[in-house]
Amino acid sequence: MEKRKHIVILAAGDFPSHPVPLRALRQADFVVCCDSAYNSLSTIHGPLPADFVVIGDGDSLSGEVKRRLGERWIHVTEQDYNDLHKAVAWATSTFNIQHSEFHILGATGRREDHTLGNISYLATFDDEYPGIDLDMLTDFGRFFLLSPHPRQPSAHIPLPTFPGQQISIFPVDPSIPFSATGLRWPVDNMKTTRWWQATLNEALADTFTLASAGPLLVFQTYDAKL
Repeated sequence: MEKRKHIVILAAGDFPSHPVPLRALRQADFVVCCDSAYNSLSTIHGPLPADFVVIGDGDSLSGEVKRRLGERWIHVTEQDYNDLHKAVAWATSTFNIQHSEFHILGATGRREDHTLGNISYLATFDDEYPGIDLDMLTDFGRFFLLSPHPRQPSAHIPLPTFPGQQISIFPVDPSIPFSATGLRWPVDNMKTTRWWQATLNEALADTFTLASAGPLLVFQTYDAKL
């Protein structure tokens, strides 16, 4: 059986400081670095990963840096999408998504509009690369996109958790209801009209379930609520 590759995409928000994303970076088989994140990778992380590329439109890198990177520098000129999208597009075209897992780091912090845009890209990536194993690791927790089962779109899907873990749920399409069990405040066929309405829930045991005919953006904290 082919060994699953661990691919990290490093965006240009706040460089991670929590042990979970830093461990993902250290253990990565390959790092795809957005061009404006390259200086953080080289100055904060210390020694560069053995296998990496830097990708983007190049507006954040000097000519000398590009020359020093050589073949590791990948110039993408189009401006319809941001550098995070360019990095994920390159990574998924290079590594088989059936045998890889992808972790986005450094996608939050700094400008709030970039943060919101980067998080919302998780729904776009799920559409563009069906079946991809991809999440976004911040300094506080993990975002991922939960898609409904194609044959049982309203089936309850069990997810691992732990007592006290904080969980927030954001329906990608608010017109599609969703349900959740195993949480302090259970949800039954809820339709949200505002982003905050299904946030800051709390796990009661080691699993909880979600059910929806539409995709759900889920956030789980690393630590339990004190």
